[in-house]
Amino acid sequence: MDTRYEAYFQAYLSTLPKTQLELVKGVETTYFCDDEYNTNECARLVSIGQKRATCSVKEAYRIEGEEFPQVGLHQIVLDWDKNPVCIVKITQVEFCPFGEVSREFAESEGEGDGTYEWWYSAHKDFFTKDCESAYGIEFNDSTELVLVTFELVYK
Repeated sequence: MDTRYEAYFQAYLSTLPKTQLELVKGVETTYFCDDEYNTNECARLVSIGQKRATCSVKEAYRIEGEEFPQVGLHQIVLDWDKNPVCIVKITQVEFCPFGEVSREFAESEGEGDGTYEWWYSAHKDFFTKDCESAYGIEFNDSTELVLVTFELVYK
């Protein structure tokens, strides 16, 4: 991990009592979306506590050879320029078909106008294009998602 991220994470760790330090399971960097505006906007929404969840296509993890997110893992949220914005801790990881994502989860993503309807439309459009272009797979209401809930712990 880059030394500036290590320093940022150490600043967070210095705020924790010793008993909580023992519970830290690790840290990684992350960002949301794939364009500058949305990456920066999502980082901002996370930093103010409005965005408390995210989702991705489960099959993409297999294709890319990545492990699923783990409860307790800390993530340094980056902006488009890869600057640390805040730190979150993953509190829940679930798997769910796209068409069965709850209103509560969709609204906890905190994007757009905050409604389930906005979330469904925006995510269906994004995942349909991304699955086809990046992975050569079809996206529909049955496609399994990885639903990740997190809490803001440092900014």
